[in-house]
Amino acid sequence: MQKFILFIGIFLTPVVQKAQTFEPQPPLDIPLVLSGTFAELRDNHFHGGIDIKTQGRSGMKVYSAEDGYVSRIAVSPYGYGNALYIRHPQGYTSVYGHLNAFATEIDQWVEDQLRDRSKNDGNLYPSSEQFKVTRGQLVAFSGNTGGSFGPHLHFEIRDTRTEEPLNPLEFGLKVKDTRKPDVRGLRWTAKDFNTTGSFKPGDTVPAAMAVGIDLFTTDKQDLANNNNGVYAIEASVEGKTFFTANYRRINFNTTRFINAHINYDLYCSQRVRFTRLYELENNPLDLTTTYDITRRAVRISKGWISLAEDSVIKVDVNIKDFEGNMNAFSFYLKGAQRPMMGILNRTVLPWNMSHSLTLGPINFTIPAGALYNTTYDFVMGDKGNGQYVIGGGYVPLQRYMQLNWTLDSTQIPGVGWFLWESDHKGKKSAIIGRREGDEVIFETRSTGTYELDQDLQKPDVDIVARGASSRPNSSFKQITVRVHDDKTGIERYSARIDGKFARIDFDYKQELLKVIVPKDIPAGNHNLRVVVIDGVGNTTVEEYDIIL
Repeated sequence: MQKFILFIGIFLTPVVQKAQTFEPQPPLDIPLVLSGTFAELRDNHFHGGIDIKTQGRSGMKVYSAEDGYVSRIAVSPYGYGNALYIRHPQGYTSVYGHLNAFATEIDQWVEDQLRDRSKNDGNLYPSSEQFKVTRGQLVAFSGNTGGSFGPHLHFEIRDTRTEEPLNPLEFGLKVKDTRKPDVRGLRWTAKDFNTTGSFKPGDTVPAAMAVGIDLFTTDKQDLANNNNGVYAIEASVEGKTFFTANYRRINFNTTRFINAHINYDLYCSQRVRFTRLYELENNPLDLTTTYDITRRAVRISKGWISLAEDSVIKVDVNIKDFEGNMNAFSFYLKGAQRPMMGILNRTVLPWNMSHSLTLGPINFTIPAGALYNTTYDFVMGDKGNGQYVIGGGYVPLQRYMQLNWTLDSTQIPGVGWFLWESDHKGKKSAIIGRREGDEVIFETRSTGTYELDQDLQKPDVDIVARGASSRPNSSFKQITVRVHDDKTGIERYSARIDGKFARIDFDYKQELLKVIVPKDIPAGNHNLRVVVIDGVGNTTVEEYDIIL
């Protein structure tokens, strides 16, 4: 009972004690409207911050949340895109992602540093004295860079010591929210993973063997209809808590274990993320806790509920958002007669063992700890036409699986080999490998259908305009070049103006290389040389006469 009381104390008290000494201001001067909440369930990770809407546009002024200094600046085509990290004396670091540009002084320093190093992107670490900032100081402009698919500001607060993201709303940032979370789906899963079913609040669910409960829940704030994540979940039986989820702190080292936290089979079949109110064997996440319960007619272990035949129990579930709006519902489980099980021929892969298997020309290894649970009926087979199924895209992996593909006598002389990986819906992704003699070796943290292919085509490169245009929110100008590769994608690129290095800002979403013109190049006619290389090394070199 003591653990239950402790959880309820957390459930009803959102503000952490340490947060009382750190009260950051909002990073934008508009009302905070969220398109994403902290620890929201995403592809292969929990969301590390909050996504703040910027009224559908880029270029909004971004302000430092508190006094401090710029400790890190990241420039990347992917992930957070252009990002700024400000360290604060209270022991926290604020992070601002998907930026369009940095404030003028920082922007100039970044361009100088990357140009001096002949790098297009990377991480820069100014000294603690270089860019001191005060609360409310302009530090950047919002944008849509990196892995963002719409203008917004990604904002985080991290524990500086551990680098773990914390829920920013626990530090006093206000978002108007009077709406309770939604219950959008309920499922039960038998412990043998062979049978499942759906139900509604108030229903009585027959349980012939140990079952786990899967919950699809989202939350909306007042000023937007985005289906965001919730703050906490609690499930109990007869007043005894057996499962809690508390989304207050995440760890980047374990964030991929979200694939154990959600029901991955349901995600594949319905494209929605049901939270498991039970634990798989390989799940070290700290944000969930299960409590074992043993009574005369019921036994609960790791969230799996076993009932004596004909016994009935009531299960209560509470879902809460940060503002304390709560959705509480109940349902019943009734013990049923266990069905007779025949003898099955099943491919069983224990999660804590390494597995080396062969399929046609492929020898593949799934390392110990890659699976989230002992996997039954692992799918593998030859589809014909050089296509091989390994897991079918329905089995997520925590660690990399290695595929050694042996080339036949007709393939050995060839070059440009790569692998198509198709997921359970047939969506293809290119995997680049390395050649070792008669084998090509690939690594992936997914499963799917695999097919060997060749990329022998050079990337397409074409200049958009020969005159320079202004960069948004920046004092620099740029020349824009369009690039495309339909198989292995754009891997590397470089540019030189009159033989001297010029940095490229790669917008992969629009397939654009934005060549940033150094300020020391005078106006007039100049030569631009662009080199673009795809994933297997096919190279295109183009030269253009440009006007600055």
